[in-house]
Amino acid sequence: MALTLLLCGFGALLLLGVPVAFSFLAASLVYLVAAETPLTIAAQQLSSGVRSETLLAIPLYILAGELMNTGGVTQRIFEFANSLVGHVRGGLGHVNVLASMIFSGMSGSSSADAAGLGRVEIEAMRAKGYRPEFSAAITAVSSTIGPIIPPSIHLVLFGAMAEVGIDALFLAGIVPGVIMGLCLMAAIYVQVLTGREKCPVDPWPGLVAIGRAFWRGILPLSAPIIIVGGILTGAFTPTEAGAVAVLYALFLGAIYREFTRDALKGATLRAVRSTVVVMFILATAKVFAWGITVEQVPEIVSHALFSLSTDPATVLLLVLAGLLVLGTFESATANLVIITPILVPMAPMLGLDIVHFGVVIVLALMIGIITPPVGISLYIVADITKIPFERVTKACFPYLVALIIALLLVAYLPDAVMYIPRRYGYAS
Repeated sequence: MALTLLLCGFGALLLLGVPVAFSFLAASLVYLVAAETPLTIAAQQLSSGVRSETLLAIPLYILAGELMNTGGVTQRIFEFANSLVGHVRGGLGHVNVLASMIFSGMSGSSSADAAGLGRVEIEAMRAKGYRPEFSAAITAVSSTIGPIIPPSIHLVLFGAMAEVGIDALFLAGIVPGVIMGLCLMAAIYVQVLTGREKCPVDPWPGLVAIGRAFWRGILPLSAPIIIVGGILTGAFTPTEAGAVAVLYALFLGAIYREFTRDALKGATLRAVRSTVVVMFILATAKVFAWGITVEQVPEIVSHALFSLSTDPATVLLLVLAGLLVLGTFESATANLVIITPILVPMAPMLGLDIVHFGVVIVLALMIGIITPPVGISLYIVADITKIPFERVTKACFPYLVALIIALLLVAYLPDAVMYIPRRYGYAS
């Protein structure tokens, strides 16, 4: 009875439009009362949900992303990506994806990618005569790479909840991020090759122009090397890397002299608001997760899935399908804090390393940011382009298929995903 109240109450509140954090908390309090459990449990879990050194990385990476968008970094990244692949069939579509992959190594946020770099990308594509729906779609889907290539806010969340090393998760995100980018580029190439999209291309600029673009953007392009390289070499922890990213973003803003007092204030306030939202969701979700664990929901879900099939590969496919469906109903952050305590115990049953499984879970949920009705990146690019939400959603479909293919490759090629972590000493 208590479990029914917990789950049905949470679902009903979401359907009524109650914010997810308040839905977590209200349903959990009702559960505690029904289960005749002291309400002090709620206070204890609320505080423990955010009392972790690992979680200090989240506000730092959020702030770094906001500062990067404010300090003149995005334009230089775009120019360098354009010099590299702007002449390839697909033109600025490929540039959009490559620029997002580079920017991912700085911010770890899909929203920062879509709202900051995305604005530069869309304006450039519009000026070149690209179809507005295509520009919006590519910008939205490429933003999903942000939370996969390190540093990643969502991998930090998963690591904190699953008690897994953040450095291993970051390293495991590199290959999947590249796979996502290549799948999207392949989809763009097919769309152009079949005549579904008209993408004007620039002539090859030559090595001198590429070198000039590289030199102009060398400082922003060094950010991923500094952040990820520092983690690889042990110079600093993933949490400390967040502080390094913020300091480097401030350094770039000072060098390029594009920081104003209002811009800096605005970036800081946006980072604070985003951090408060994430942390409040995480705190209230901890109470909800406590109830789920006490009621043995992970065991119930595992038994239900393995009753459908005893083949781990088939069960994994069912899990992926469920995650994709969940992504259409709630934000990636909320879904992550809901399903992590449920799915983590299943990793050994599926024959998966927990680090690999974590990357798969985050990737699957990231696809939700481009699926209606909740897809946040769709709303961001629709607002930038002033194109109706429905038209942006329809234009995303071919690239949604490409991302699902990337998800399957990442899920079923564990050796590729785990190669870099194992190369740097990770042991299961």
